[in-house]
Amino acid sequence: MPITERGGGYQVTVNRASAKAGYRRIRRQVQSLCEAESLETEINEALDVYGKWPVEEGDKPLPVPTLHGRSTRTQAILTPTGQTGTLRKAAEIAIETHWKGMRSETQTGYTLMSDVAFLEQRGKRDIDQIVSEDIDALVAHHREKGHSASYINQALGHIRKVNQIALKRLPPLCTTVIPITKQKARNKKTWWLRPEDHQQVSEWLRRPGGDPLFADLIDIIVYEGLRVEEALRLTEGCFTGLAGNKPWLHPDGTKTADSDNAVPVYPEALPVIKRSIARAKANRWERLFPISPRQAMSRWNTVREFLGASHIPTATMKSLRRTFAWYANSRGMPTATLQKVLRHRTITTTSGYLNLVGAGELEDSRKYFSKDSTQHHTVPSPSGNSVGEIIKAYAQTPGVTPEDVARFAKELMG
Repeated sequence: MPITERGGGYQVTVNRASAKAGYRRIRRQVQSLCEAESLETEINEALDVYGKWPVEEGDKPLPVPTLHGRSTRTQAILTPTGQTGTLRKAAEIAIETHWKGMRSETQTGYTLMSDVAFLEQRGKRDIDQIVSEDIDALVAHHREKGHSASYINQALGHIRKVNQIALKRLPPLCTTVIPITKQKARNKKTWWLRPEDHQQVSEWLRRPGGDPLFADLIDIIVYEGLRVEEALRLTEGCFTGLAGNKPWLHPDGTKTADSDNAVPVYPEALPVIKRSIARAKANRWERLFPISPRQAMSRWNTVREFLGASHIPTATMKSLRRTFAWYANSRGMPTATLQKVLRHRTITTTSGYLNLVGAGELEDSRKYFSKDSTQHHTVPSPSGNSVGEIIKAYAQTPGVTPEDVARFAKELMG
């Protein structure tokens, strides 16, 4: 088995006879199953493309494999642009331009170049040669590896971005748009840090001998809705107006075009932020939380064990951002406003953050039948402006059809 439980954690073992010498058997120990699955994928994709792991700066991809005993280079067909090898060339340009400096640059490079190699094995070195059958084969290839629909859609998104970049080059590297269809994913509910668990974790981490710094990190993510990497990059300079009535937070975001948009500092977060700034000054830290993402993950695994959630794949630190979404939604914040606060590109992403395990809707229904209820309870309807705002934002989501908008509006008004 590539992943086995060992010593209170999980051991990842990858055997690859075709890898470079010294990399044919790779074994690593991590704390959680989620971390192990991610590491296994990373190692396999690195071996597919580079023949080694980890990949270092200057490493070059393996030579293009042969197909039916002949080099795929000899099978390439000139495209209308008069070029060959445009798929790999466009992918390399995309990595060096679009994904350069992003947090996901390395992982994207593994996934993308692995998919490029797969398409090349099918004799498709040029973008204009790729047809629906090739994309179907690529999707089947990912499914055989056990990848989820969201992972596959992310991989297809990489290919789509390469296609877009190739079309915009002067001269263009291709003339056609690759036929890519988004894979349907099951609408499953995800784990989140419920308010009662949040309180228990906060008290547990702040006990004598605990980890109050990590407790403050959790609180800031929960109360401000930051991404984990954004919270870890916080400095005093990210905040303005802390002494006034309307303080603001300017996160150092890199994930989307709106990642750097300022968000309000909410009342629950204000004392935690001030305490964290004072602690950083006292210790002469540049950042409020001078720990690496890997160290944060290790500390979070300890919290997961405390909560008994180590076996749940979605019980990651990302769940803290979902908790913020629940707090905001439960207090009446319109989904369209929440989208802006979370800095999501589409409102469908924001809606997904509200699909949570045990979010309390059914438990709250008890109040409508309580014995001591003396008056009729009514559910307030959203105001006309907020409903219109939500529907309008949803309608502007790329790929949404008029039928989707009508269905969404019916569900919202129902």
